[in-house]
Amino acid sequence: MNTLKRYQIWIALALLVLPALARGLSFYQGIPSRPEIQAPDYAAASLPQPPISTPVPETAAAPSGQVVVVDYSHGNQFDPSEIQALVSFLTGRGARVEFDNGYPYLATRLKYASAYIVISPFFNFAAEEVTLVGQFIQRGGRLIVFTDPTHGIINYSPSSGNPVMLSDVSAANSLLAPFDIAFENDYLYNLVNNEGNFRNVLFARFSANVLTQGLSQVAFYGVHSVSAQSGQPLISGDKNTLSSLTDSSENAATVPGEGLAAAALNAGGNVLAFGDFTFLLPPYNVVADNNLLLGRIADFALGGTRTHALADFPYLFGRQAHLLVVGDLQLTADLLAPLAYLQKALRMSDTSLSIAPKTVTGSDTIVIGLLTPSEDLDRFIEAFKLRLDDPDSVTVPGFGQVGRTGIGLMLFKPGVNGNTPTGHNTLILLTDIPEDLPMLINLLANGDMSSCVIQNNIGVCGIGYSGSSFGTPTFSEEMLPVELPTPAG
Repeated sequence: MNTLKRYQIWIALALLVLPALARGLSFYQGIPSRPEIQAPDYAAASLPQPPISTPVPETAAAPSGQVVVVDYSHGNQFDPSEIQALVSFLTGRGARVEFDNGYPYLATRLKYASAYIVISPFFNFAAEEVTLVGQFIQRGGRLIVFTDPTHGIINYSPSSGNPVMLSDVSAANSLLAPFDIAFENDYLYNLVNNEGNFRNVLFARFSANVLTQGLSQVAFYGVHSVSAQSGQPLISGDKNTLSSLTDSSENAATVPGEGLAAAALNAGGNVLAFGDFTFLLPPYNVVADNNLLLGRIADFALGGTRTHALADFPYLFGRQAHLLVVGDLQLTADLLAPLAYLQKALRMSDTSLSIAPKTVTGSDTIVIGLLTPSEDLDRFIEAFKLRLDDPDSVTVPGFGQVGRTGIGLMLFKPGVNGNTPTGHNTLILLTDIPEDLPMLINLLANGDMSSCVIQNNIGVCGIGYSGSSFGTPTFSEEMLPVELPTPAG
């Protein structure tokens, strides 16, 4: 009985072990051996490198004291440290760079600026700001606008909750519309000619312009296409450069057959637009000819012939201006206080005003006098073609006959090239009677021209009634501006 039980146990063990053993033997392939793994030849490996071939651009001479204003009051999607390379090019050319944070107002900054740079704005420009910039451009200022599809503000869809990138295109176009330049809300890509990524596009097609002189290739790292209907596309893509909106290599708004543009210049040659600004940042600024392009941009910013108008006061003069009294007018106690206030206002804009007994050749000059013909006055007002022979009225071009009583004239005559500090500008202040002159001087010094109608550098101001002025106001220290920007640095 015990023997039978033992046999049953062995049979059960065999039935349990033999199937597993059979399966193991059927799959057995011998003693395993690990093959030798071939390691990469790191020493001989060659990684693709961006084209680092930028020459060091020459530093162009620039007049001392030019100011470049950089917009920082429209939700701009950049940090000032990111554009240090461009700032260095500008300061190396003798300019000073200011960041506009909203105070003082843009209207004040554009009175003395040579260029206005806008980078990736988010908030639209108000109609008043667009008008101010347009007037600034008309007087020889330069405008440069950069956008970038990789910069924007992240918002969330109220319906899906998904993140949405809000572009800088709308805000930039609100400023550029009067100049026939517009950005597309796209990005350009190239699957063939790129710098390591299809959105890092290499451009080698340049229009003939001083801005593109010497360039052979530039790299943009995420770029909107830009059109200039009446202007000039400066940098264009090849047939493999496509738009994310259409997957096409041509833009109907550009010159037919020219391809998509990454940068453009307006017809007047003083507004420049780039669809990318990442190329301003290290290390991208030293790829290909990007650094050379930065130098060209700095030259463009400082290359305008900036003229001034009466409305630009107090930024009409250089470091030194002289005050000249003409005709039968004499300095009196009533005039000294307003002139001291004018002197202080000009000093805050870095202009020193001194009284001169006679004309100082080659100097910026402020002339004060009466609406009475005289030999020393006539040579200053001859260009304005005033008629002062009527005892009751003055004939002013553009205004017609203006009654003498209670009026003051401000006449601004730019110098030979109209550009401070070398233009030898002249500002002339005239009233019918000496008692009205203090009020006119104070209006000017206080920057309050609300009672003046200004056109063609002639201001006709209402300052008194029936031969008597409103009185000479007094100004306390608190009424003077705490600090005014000084374009001369």
